[in-house]
Amino acid sequence: MHYKMLLWPHANARYQTEALRLATAELELMLARLAPGAEMAVDERLGMPCIDIRVDEPLGDAVLSALRRHSLLYGLFEDQGGPLLPLVGRAEAAVGWDLPAILKYKGKTNELFLQMLVNAALYSGAFWNSDGPLAMLDPMCGRATGLFVAANYGWDTVGADVDRGDLKEAEQYFRRYLEYHRFKHTVTRLSRTLKQGGSAAECRFEFAPEAHARRRTLSLLNLDASASCGALGRNAFHVIACDLPYGVRHDAQLGRGQRARGNWLEALVERALPDWRAALKPGGAMALSFNAQNLKLERLRALMAAAGLEVLEGGPYDGFAHWVEQAITRDIAVCRKPL
Repeated sequence: MHYKMLLWPHANARYQTEALRLATAELELMLARLAPGAEMAVDERLGMPCIDIRVDEPLGDAVLSALRRHSLLYGLFEDQGGPLLPLVGRAEAAVGWDLPAILKYKGKTNELFLQMLVNAALYSGAFWNSDGPLAMLDPMCGRATGLFVAANYGWDTVGADVDRGDLKEAEQYFRRYLEYHRFKHTVTRLSRTLKQGGSAAECRFEFAPEAHARRRTLSLLNLDASASCGALGRNAFHVIACDLPYGVRHDAQLGRGQRARGNWLEALVERALPDWRAALKPGGAMALSFNAQNLKLERLRALMAAAGLEVLEGGPYDGFAHWVEQAITRDIAVCRKPL
């Protein structure tokens, strides 16, 4: 069987030049689980970004449903040698596809890239075909764009950050969004006691698109990146996806009492990875995006391995590096917690 995947045209010209290669890496990772043995090739004959897919057997409904969540999918078509037969477009959002896109701020990471990051973690772990709702942690969530992406998958999400201002802006925006779209929801303020002492303020949203639908949760915690497990418990999350800070010094991210020495980001990740590992369920996966001009892929993978995580490399895992701007070359490192 022969299929063609047309890709979403990206508004950012810089990112568009890399989109086809990144989309191919993401699709290869997904098809390794969904349709092992599938063959792919870039097809430029249509004059638009397109990936050619060949499989021995027709893609089933479950595979088509999963491919609808490819971050750059515009439409999937069956190619029978004549006019293309449309099969599926982008998946419906559990909340709203505009949710992660509306809030604008300096330094915001594109929501389509964050969807790719989430997919990289999901299809690297043991829970990619789970029937039940999944739980995702972003231990440095900023204004929560990554959480909003995962919420559109119908997942329960938790985000932590030391910047109260970012969390407050995310909270206000999400509250307004739920109110405007008339979602049934409640907002609860909590305080979580930390094992190392002190507490973390939490704002928890419980919401549902319809009165009788399953209520989902989105929580925002004012918490240091390395205290996730202590505050939230061991083996709590199926997925961890985090877009690490890119460029200028983020000394606040080091946590109270910590001083920057050498590569501050490397020091932060080294300190936090054992805690993130503990927060993952066995078989769960973690995907971290980062600026490769500040932290090298090989070093980050070494830190993951030292923390007892199974590093995933080769094939699509080596195909995510891409240029963003003069000071930023972005990449993704992926690992899995052993079963």
